[in-house]
Amino acid sequence: MLQKQTPENSQWQAFLQQARRVWATLIQPDSEIKSIGEFRRAQLLSILTLLLTFLFVIAIVSGPRSIGVFLTLGAICLVSYLLSRTVYYRLGSYIFSYAFTAIGYLRIFQGTASSIESSIVTTVHVALIISSVLLSQRGFLGLIALSTIATFTAPLYSNAPILETESMGRTGGVVLAIGIILYGIQVLRENVDREQLKSLTETNRNLAELTVNLEKRIGDRTVDLEVANRRAGERATRFQVVSEISQEISSNVDQEPRELLNRIARSISEKLSFYHVGIFLLDETQEYAVLRATNSPGGQRMLERRHQLKVGGTGIVGYVSQSGRPRIALDTGTDAVFFNNPDLPETRSEIALPLRYGPTTIGVLDVQSNKSSAFNEDDESLLITLANQLAIVINNVLSVEQGGAGYQSQKSAQRGSRRLDRTIQGGYSYLPDGTISYAPPTTNVTVNQAIASGESVIVTQPTAGKPATLAIPVKFREQTIGVIHIEAAEPNRRWTENEVAMLQAISDRAGFALENARLFEDTVRRANQEETIARVTSQIGASTDFDRILQTTIQELGQALGATRSFIQLGTPEGDLNQHQSDQSVEI
Repeated sequence: MLQKQTPENSQWQAFLQQARRVWATLIQPDSEIKSIGEFRRAQLLSILTLLLTFLFVIAIVSGPRSIGVFLTLGAICLVSYLLSRTVYYRLGSYIFSYAFTAIGYLRIFQGTASSIESSIVTTVHVALIISSVLLSQRGFLGLIALSTIATFTAPLYSNAPILETESMGRTGGVVLAIGIILYGIQVLRENVDREQLKSLTETNRNLAELTVNLEKRIGDRTVDLEVANRRAGERATRFQVVSEISQEISSNVDQEPRELLNRIARSISEKLSFYHVGIFLLDETQEYAVLRATNSPGGQRMLERRHQLKVGGTGIVGYVSQSGRPRIALDTGTDAVFFNNPDLPETRSEIALPLRYGPTTIGVLDVQSNKSSAFNEDDESLLITLANQLAIVINNVLSVEQGGAGYQSQKSAQRGSRRLDRTIQGGYSYLPDGTISYAPPTTNVTVNQAIASGESVIVTQPTAGKPATLAIPVKFREQTIGVIHIEAAEPNRRWTENEVAMLQAISDRAGFALENARLFEDTVRRANQEETIARVTSQIGASTDFDRILQTTIQELGQALGATRSFIQLGTPEGDLNQHQSDQSVEI
């Protein structure tokens, strides 16, 4: 059990704390002493001299017979104590050590000592022990030498009686032996202290270097992280811009080809802040890349005079149209392939990307900036993605342009049935083992919610048996045509804003690409139909015989439609017998 503290105990503890503070103040060396070793020597001198001064005062008050010795020793200790509290503590150490040692020999000279040996034993031996701690190696070695000489020569100046049992050789040898032993201990102690100090200094230096290196690494990591975050932000912004461009193109795909291409060029220039954007398409002979759309005033002048560049000829566009590979000129003044166009005098850097549909290059997307080194790897990657989308659009535009108005009407008629088909068909799924398999229509609540709302559905707090999921609607012209459904492998997965934004951008491009693929399928289907009609018509028109025409017609229709039975009849099954007999029919 804890005992309750009494008032007497509290007063005693307060007294002890006050005494400790006073004592610490009395033995505190000067603040200018910074070395640990010097600080300890000065503090030790303060402690010894203060205690001895107090003892000598008590001895003087008690009234000894030889009061002069105590007065002298007390004065020496007091002076040494006062010096220990200053920066001149070394002087106090020498005064205390040499004077205290000299007292023993002074008593021998004055004859106040009972014997030479007793004076040396009671004074010199103690002084040597104390001095080995207070003095430096050189100062202590000097004290040993003087004490040894004074001991061996004591009979020459002694006024004290020399006893028969006393031997100056033995007494001097003892002083010398004590001095040598203490000196060896002092040397050893200082060597150990020096090694410890060296080790401590080395450790502190290593810690300081480690701290500096760590701070530098943290600074470098911080700078790298800031750069990475800035680049990630810029990349996310670029992806968002490309997504917006894709949505704008997909929402205006029914415009006239020329208007659509000009809108594409203006949109790229405005949203990506480029000086000039030009869209070149290869002519029918694949010999020239013809400028079909642009945004800049200089480009409009080029468009008016029907600007074209020879495939494989001068300039970056000519190079890309032949090679089918992107080309960047970061400094148009030094790039050998760059062509200096007087209509675009502000161009400082340029990038040209092929518009490829399958293995065929159908045109070139030319982007120019009025800043040097305006394009980097991220820009190239984004523009290549955009160029691939544009190639699909442009190819479909060209197909529409060649197909005529009949194609537009058929496309509008088939769109509703196509969307209906897509709503009831399944899709594809990717499994963790890397396989891709057909996925039948699902009744997943998250998927149904995304289809019904047309908005992304994010499940970040999974329940038992239901992992974290994402359902991103695939849209075209604000109409949902599908859903991207993703389930996390980790049970505690949290979807980040960047991941959701990336999936939404991919969803927008997927919807755009799916619609373009549908347009291409419709174009191919119509072309096949026109070819079949032309072939059947040609076969029918090649004969003038009535029966032959009927047989050819039913045969060609059966082959084209893949029918198991084809039948054609002229006239009606009703009527009189004569009329019925006059009807003719052919069956295959």
